[in-house]
Amino acid sequence: MTNTKTDNLFFLYLGKLIIVKKILLVLTLTALIFACKKEDDKPNTNTTSTNTVEGCTDTIAINFLATATIDDGSCEYPPSALKLSIITVNSMPMTNNGSDWDIGILGSENPDVFYVLKEGDGDIVSSSSKDNIATFPILFTENLPYTINTLSKEYTIEIYDNDEILGVGENEFIGSCSFTPNELITTLSINDELNIINNGVDMTLDIEWLQ
Repeated sequence: MTNTKTDNLFFLYLGKLIIVKKILLVLTLTALIFACKKEDDKPNTNTTSTNTVEGCTDTIAINFLATATIDDGSCEYPPSALKLSIITVNSMPMTNNGSDWDIGILGSENPDVFYVLKEGDGDIVSSSSKDNIATFPILFTENLPYTINTLSKEYTIEIYDNDEILGVGENEFIGSCSFTPNELITTLSINDELNIINNGVDMTLDIEWLQ
């Protein structure tokens, strides 16, 4: 009778011990799970996000980068005006359909060249003539710089041989070069020099874009 009672107490104690061990095991596993979760929640400062792209994020800028996620301050904006400072004629036809431009007292003479800057069909500015031109380049700075404010219009620089003296005679058209400022603006760069070649006239313009 005594042995049976003792055995019952032993098994009861053993059962409680097993329950305590199970509780301790559950608590230990729970603590480990929370510890791992906290470790995963920490920000990773040792890696760089592959989704970060620096560039210009302003859609009205000429160098807007559609894939940029961070604005790096590199945005460039379209200019509002163009300043023309120097007109350089690098070459032009030295004969008028095979004939000399000028015939003087002593025979053939070289042309007396001047320029006219036009907006559409209207004259804007012009120069006096540089006489007896035989070599190149020819540099014009008279009445320049000139600031062009309407960038969407076409501008033409015409060059003439001055044959008008005291209102007598007629100037002869040598050639021309045209440009539209808006068409010169690119997303890559804005040049400060423009070279135009048209029908034997080679012209370089010194320009400055104004914001």
